[in-house]
Formats: sequence, structure tokens, C-alpha cells
Amino acid sequence: MTSINLVLIALFICVSVPVVKSVSKQNRWKILLAVNLLFYFLLIGSKILIILALAGITYSFGRFNQSRRSYFLISLILLIVPLIIYKTTTDRGHFEKIQHDPIRVFDTENWYAIFQIIGLSYFTFNSISYLIDIRRKYLIPEKNFFFLLSYLVYFPAVFSGPLHRAKYLFEQFKNIEISNESVSKGLRLILWGLFKNTVIAQRLLDLIISLQASEIGGFYHLVTGLCFFFYLYCNFSSFIDFFQGVSQLFNIRLRDNFSNRVYLSSSRQEFWKGWHITLNEWFRDYFFFVISGFDKKRKFTDVFLLITFLLIALWHEFSPALIIWGTFNGIWIITERKIAFQKWPFLRFRKISGVFYHLSISSLMALIFISPEQSLLFEKVILDAPLFS
Repeated sequence: MTSINLVLIALFICVSVPVVKSVSKQNRWKILLAVNLLFYFLLIGSKILIILALAGITYSFGRFNQSRRSYFLISLILLIVPLIIYKTTTDRGHFEKIQHDPIRVFDTENWYAIFQIIGLSYFTFNSISYLIDIRRKYLIPEKNFFFLLSYLVYFPAVFSGPLHRAKYLFEQFKNIEISNESVSKGLRLILWGLFKNTVIAQRLLDLIISLQASEIGGFYHLVTGLCFFFYLYCNFSSFIDFFQGVSQLFNIRLRDNFSNRVYLSSSRQEFWKGWHITLNEWFRDYFFFVISGFDKKRKFTDVFLLITFLLIALWHEFSPALIIWGTFNGIWIITERKIAFQKWPFLRFRKISGVFYHLSISSLMALIFISPEQSLLFEKVILDAPLFS
């Protein structure tokens, strides 16, 4: 399994790098587009036609129909409906898969699942942000369909996770350059991503599985949640590092999606500023700010925050566990805003104690994803605690 996917990536690099290097600067994005489409075809076969159809919708409505609000709304519906259908009909979600199966980054089945879970979502969200930016006159509609397509199907961006605004990547696609420096930086990121996943993340997953099989209970069960919290970071960020490296070979810099040492945040507000940055920015810019604009007196800000976190949760997966997780996050953020935690005195003490406070509650929340039933989680964490046993 592993060799198949490593060969696929090696094939992408070995074919695209020398060919891109050999053509003129203005044609490099075309070669990259062709190789990307070949990659998708090898991965999902004829389903690539769905991607091309959605790209055609994005191009058509962005180019010709932005002046009418009804057409704009139709374009959003056409883009969102396939994603909703997939999200609501998938038998097994992302977090359920993490719970039961050891995830190997380069398993063939896992790559296809990642495309379904992440790829379609990010393709849709990038398309929507492109149309909205045109609507807001932040962006001029792209006249060349294939150049827009190169942005929408750029597989290192789709597979790495961060959402990228069209303007950010458009400029880089026009200035593709392969140099000793870009290749050196790219290969280092690729190796670091492999190490982070196969050595760190997978060892953490093995530890989580062992802890779940043990008799550990009470407050000590939070260690399992803490390990899963770190595992999520290492697993997700390893994809970003790896595909950032692939993209860096062409001197295309993909955005970071995590702040440095985000897991040492001293509050939930600080954490959300550095966790899955681009997704949170997307919901902030294209949902929260939009609905907040109708609330001139700011009476319903907390309600809008709660709805935003629920949508972020449901974007990951339609499940009771994610609804609980989204609701809890929203309430947590709202509570911190009310008590103005960041303004408390004794900055150094607040920072240190805040890290323990945040990690403890985050570990409890992480257990939601790996507990088969929330009632069993309550029994194992609370009822098995020394105070009750």
C-alpha cells in the first residue's frame, strides 16, 4: 500500500519538476495543471468529471452572473449541495475512522478517503470564497477557465488542508520558479512531514489504543484525551508539512494552518487563533461577519458565535459527538469573553496556569471523539474518579 502512494507522489514530482523547469515561465502553470488533472484521474477515476463540472459552475457564475443576486445564490446552492449530500450520507466520518483504524498517511484507501473528507470540502469552500470575493469586488473574475481550474485543483493545497484565497495563489502561479533553494526547502518539509506522521503521530496512536484497552479510569483517563489532542495536531500538521514541501518545489508557498506551539495556548480564544487558522478565518469572513452585519446593536453576537462553532463542527462531520463538541466550544469561547480571562492580573502566573487549564478541558473534549458512547465517557471519567469510587 505504502509503495503505491509513494510512487504516485514520486511520479508527480519526477514528471512535473523537469517539465516545468524546461518550459517558459508563462506556460509553467499549464504543465502543473495537466499533471494535477492526471493525479486526480489516477486517484478518483471518472469522478474527476464532478470536479470539472463544479469548476465550470464556479467559472461561469463568477465570470458572467455576479450582477444578479439570484444567480449568485443559485451558484452557491449548486456548489454546496454535493458537499451536503456527501456529508449526510457518508457511513463513517473522519473522527470515527480515527477511532477505529490506525491511520497510515500513505495507504491507498486512506488517500481516497482524505480526498472525500477534505478535498471536496476545500474545493467547495475555495470556490465559494472566490465567488464571494468577486461579489464584494475584492477580486476581478478570471477570464481563463483553465487558470481558475489550476487554482481549484492544485492538489498540494487541496490535500494539505489550509484554505487559500484565489488572489493568494493566482500571483504565485504566475511566478512558478524551480531553483536549488526551492527544492532544498521542499525536500526538507517533505521529510519532516513523513517523520512527524510515521514516527510521532503513529506512536501516539498506538499509545492511545493501548490506553483505551487498559483499565485506566477517573481523572487519569484524561491522559488518553491529551494524547489524542497531540495526535490530532501531529497527524493533521504532518499532511500540511508534507504537501507544503511538494508545493515548495515549485516555489509556491502554501499557508500555515497552525501557530507555533498552539497546544500550549493559555485560553480557548488564543487556541482558536492558532488552530486550523484558514478554516476559522473562512467562517469568520464569509459567515460570522455577514450575519453580524444585520445585528447593528450587537445584541446577538453570542448567538452568532455559537452558530458559527456549530457549523464548524458540522463541517467536520454530521454526528452527535460533533454537535456536542461545537456547542461546548461556542459556550467556552463565550464564557471566556464574558469573564475577560486575558485581562486578569499576574500575567506570568495566568499564562502558566492557563496552559494547564486549557489542556485539561481540551483533553476532556478530545475524549468525546474516541469514546463509543458519551454515557460511558461520563462513567469512566467521573464515576471512576477517586472521589466517587
